[in-house]
Amino acid sequence: MRVVIDQDLCGTSWQCVLTLPGIFRQREPDGVAEVCVAIVPKALHAAVRLAASQCPVAAIRVIESDDGGGDGEPATVGPVPSPAEVGRHATEDQHNPGGHDGTV
Repeated sequence: MRVVIDQDLCGTSWQCVLTLPGIFRQREPDGVAEVCVAIVPKALHAAVRLAASQCPVAAIRVIESDDGGGDGEPATVGPVPSPAEVGRHATEDQHNPGGHDGTV
């Protein structure tokens, strides 16, 4: 699985970064979202689909086929959260569906 962001469409809401900080990051200085991995690890597929579904402007596109080939290991650009961390974020999102604690 791969994931891409339409950076022209990104509304800089930070929702994807709050959901999966190891997969998504905000670009400096404009806050537009970027993808941190070339291929999403299998353990995070459901979480990436969730993040894409929560994007308020539908700027995240999930590409299900993983034409990466190679040795079966996903190529990553940045740190990838552990499945436990993803689960923790998912639990927090159930309690706070907006993903924001309300502080400014």
